[in-house]
Amino acid sequence: MKRLLASLLLLIVVASNVAAAEPPRDLVLAYYYPWYLKGDWTRHGYFGEPTLGNYGTDDPQIAEQHIRWGKEAGLDGFVVSWGGPQDMTDKHFRAGYLKSENSADLKYAFIYESLGRLDGADGKTNERIDFSNRRVVRRFQEDLAYLNKQFCGDDRYLKVDGRPVIVLYVTRTFRNFNAEILKKIEEEVGQKFYFIADESFILGEQKDPATAENGLRDGKPLFDAYTAYNMFESDLVKEGEPAVDYMRREAIPVFQTWSAETVFCPTLMPKYHDFRGKRTLTGTPAEYKSMVAMMQALPKKPVGHGIGAIYLITSWNEWWEGTTIEPDTTDGKAFLEANREAFGR
Repeated sequence: MKRLLASLLLLIVVASNVAAAEPPRDLVLAYYYPWYLKGDWTRHGYFGEPTLGNYGTDDPQIAEQHIRWGKEAGLDGFVVSWGGPQDMTDKHFRAGYLKSENSADLKYAFIYESLGRLDGADGKTNERIDFSNRRVVRRFQEDLAYLNKQFCGDDRYLKVDGRPVIVLYVTRTFRNFNAEILKKIEEEVGQKFYFIADESFILGEQKDPATAENGLRDGKPLFDAYTAYNMFESDLVKEGEPAVDYMRREAIPVFQTWSAETVFCPTLMPKYHDFRGKRTLTGTPAEYKSMVAMMQALPKKPVGHGIGAIYLITSWNEWWEGTTIEPDTTDGKAFLEANREAFGR
C-alpha cells in the first residue's frame, strides 16, 4: 500500500512539473469585418475578388466558411470590428457569425471603433476624442457595459487571465485620458477588461511609448498591452514595394522600442491596396512568412498566464484597404497556408 501511495505521489509530482514546464502558447488573431452586404459592395471601391464573391456577413454559412478557413490557417480567433449597438457590425455579427454552426472553433474579441463611436460625442468631429467631456466618457462606459452584458460572458469570447480582451482603435487620438478614468469606468461596468491599445505609430512621438500620447505614465503603461493596427503612411511608401520591405524599414524599429518597454502585440500586414489612391504595398505568401519571422524575433513580455505573445493580422477581410488574407481568386488559400506554416500550426 505504501509503495502504491508513493508511486501515485511521484506521478502527481511529475505531472505537475511537466505542466509547469509547458511553454506559453502564442495566439494568432486576425481582424474581421462584418460590414458587407450581399451583392452590394459599392460603398467603396476595392481590389481583388474574394473566393466567396460579394458575400453578406449576415449569412451564417459565410461565417462558417470563414471560421473553417481560419482554423485551417492556424488562427486562434478573430478580432471583430464593432461600431456600436445599432451598427451593421453588431447586427451582422449576431445574425451571421454567432449563428454559424462552428463558431465555437475559434475565439472572438472586438476591436472597438473609437473614432466612429466617440469622435463627435463632444460636439466636435476633429479626430480628437476628449475624455474631459462627460458625454465622451458616458458613451464609452455605456458601450463597454453593452459589450460586457451581451458578449463577454460567452465561452467563445477571448479572455486573458479571465479578463475579456478588447482592442481599442487609435487610442493615440485620446486626449485627457488617464488610468483613473479607466478604473472608474470598469468599476461602474463591473468588469475588468484586458485592453490592447492601438497606440504605436510610425510618426513623431508615437514611435516611443515614453513620449506617446497614451503610452507610459510615470514609467508604467496606461493599458495592459499595445499594438499598431496599421503602420501604413503613404508618404513613406515606395510605390509598389513589398510590404515586408516597408515593414522592415519603417515598422520594425518602432516595434522594437515598444516591445522593450511594454507588452506589445506585433502587427502583420501582408499587403496594402487602398481604393482611395494611396501608394500600394505588394505582398506574396513567401514574403508574408518572412514578415512573421521578423515579428517573432522581437523582444517579448508575456501577455498573460499561459500566453506568450499575441500576433494581430491586418486583416482577414478588410477589402477596401486591400490587406486581406481571406482566400481570393488570385492567390486562393496561399496566405492561409503561409500563415499555418510560419507559425508551425
